[in-house]
Amino acid sequence: MNRQAQIDKMMCKPGYTWNETLQRCLGAGGGSAVDDSPPASPPKPTPNDAIAMEKASRENTGEVL
Repeated sequence: MNRQAQIDKMMCKPGYTWNETLQRCLGAGGGSAVDDSPPASPPKPTPNDAIAMEKASRENTGEVL
């Protein structure tokens, strides 16, 4: 096993190659192995849940409807 294959096996997921210049693993297309997409936003509450949370918030702060 050559030096590059050893580094790839140790540093990267299968199918990726270590790039010395960038200090990261690259896929066959040259893209990064790191997922740079933004994290998924949390699900929004249903309208009824949102109303219930708003009422509870106002009751806790003394701002009752």
